[in-house]
Formats: sequence, structure tokens, C-alpha cells
Amino acid sequence: MAVLLVLTSFSVRAQSEEPTILRPLGAAYSSPERVHPQLARLTFYRTQSSQAVGATSVIINDRYQTSLQPGGYSDLCMKPSVVDVGVSLQKADERARELPDSSTFVTAKAGQEVFIRVVDLPRGRLSLVTVPPEVAFAELQKTRRQVHSISRVPGASACDQVTGSPAPKSIAITLGTDALFVYGRSDPDAILPYGREQLDRLADRLNTRYVDFQQSVIQIIGHADPVGSAASNQRLSEARAKTVEAYLVRAGVSADKVQSEGRGATELIDRSCANVVSALSIACNKVNRRVVIEMTVQIR
Repeated sequence: MAVLLVLTSFSVRAQSEEPTILRPLGAAYSSPERVHPQLARLTFYRTQSSQAVGATSVIINDRYQTSLQPGGYSDLCMKPSVVDVGVSLQKADERARELPDSSTFVTAKAGQEVFIRVVDLPRGRLSLVTVPPEVAFAELQKTRRQVHSISRVPGASACDQVTGSPAPKSIAITLGTDALFVYGRSDPDAILPYGREQLDRLADRLNTRYVDFQQSVIQIIGHADPVGSAASNQRLSEARAKTVEAYLVRAGVSADKVQSEGRGATELIDRSCANVVSALSIACNKVNRRVVIEMTVQIR
């Protein structure tokens, strides 16, 4: 019986040391194997500080990578490309933002190790800093791997061999139209306060960051849900895209770099929703009602 009690105590102690949802940090950082010469590795980390509270979402090319706790790190490998990195502070009492609180471009080249620190600023603000390897290695020794999050980044690869899809040639930002417009409308007066905030943030992003990169055009694409006739959905998607285009141009985005179009309900994300008017179908089709802003970027 005494032996059984000792074993049980050891088992409980071992389980308590394993990462769980309540303990989201895993193994301490250690220098990884060299990345494949045709790939680049990006490592994101967040140091412990008096300003650091809650979790920060790390978004890569408009797709979720991880939620970093203070003292956590995460990494991924990709084929050479221009990478759009964004972070947002997750606040339980606030609506999740469509666009990140802070973002930056990183040019990931073959065989390169890129280190990006999430910096916590006063009043819950965030910043991103690209850190030299010798500085990053020293800071990373005090971090642990962020676990219990699943990367959804397209183009991610195993680090020791070239796998995954090709590196993206464009960056797409998706804005839900339910956050932008009053339901069923497309005119400028129908833009919601939260929608104006998001469009202002997008315009600032385009004016200050994308101007440094070669781009053929900024394409604004409106999408509608299948509720109603195909003709009315096409008109609505075109009108919403045109309204977003006009808003961005008024906010300073160069008019000769912006185009808009509507695709109606031809490119649904969720095809399981009903196309009849009902509260259930409207809620189900929310993901289909969107405006996508696409930008083509090239490594220089």
C-alpha cells in the first residue's frame, strides 16, 4: 500500500507539471536545428514585463499563428516571401478586431532566421520589433514554447524539408461586412461606427506600410451570401466594394492603385447555409458576407 501511495503521488506530480490549457507554456527554448537552405524560419516571442498582461494573437498573412502568453515563443518555417505579421491583445471584455493592433512586413529569405519580439507598451498597446539573432538568443533563453494553439498559416513548412503549399504571392485582408455595414445596405451612410474604425485602420496600414512595396494594384472584392436573387446579390457585392474603395481613396490611398469588383454569391466559404430569409440562415451565412482586400507584393 505504501508503494502504491508513492507511485500515485509521483503520477499526480508529473501530470501537474505537464502543459495544460491552464498552463499553456511548454518546454524551455533551445536552439533549433539549422533551417533547410530553401526555407526561412520566423520565431516570435514575448518577454515577461510589468506591462505584459493577457495573451496576444499573432497573425501571419491574415491567418492565425498562435496566442502568446508573456514569456512564450512560437516559430514556423516558410518558403521565401514577404510576410505580413500582426499582433492583437486579446481582451475578454472587448470585441475581437478585424485588423491587428500593430503590424509589420518581414522579408523572409532562404536560409534565414528571423526573430520578432512582441513588445508590450503602456495602456495595453503593442509593438513589433525585428531583433538581431545575438540579442534574440539571449532573450529567448527566458521563454517557453507556446502550446495549445494550432497554426492556420498557409505556406507553412516542416523546417528540415520543403513541404507545404507555395509561398503566397499576395496578401489578403478579409473584413466581415456585418461589421462594416448595416445588414442589406451598401451606401456610405450605412457604414457602422466599428466599420469606420476598421477602414480607418486599413487606410493607415495601406498608406504607411504597403507604399514601400511593389504592387500592381489593391483589389477590393465584395462577396454576398446566397439569400435573395443572384442579380441582387451581385449588385450588393459590387456596391459594397465600390463604397470601400471610395472610403479608402478619401482617406488618402492612391486612386490609381485601387480597383473594386463584386462577385455576388459565387465564392461561398460555407455552402451548407440555406438561401432563404430566416434568422438562422442569416446567422449561418455571416462568413459569406465579406469584403476582401488583396495586395500583390514582391521580394526586393
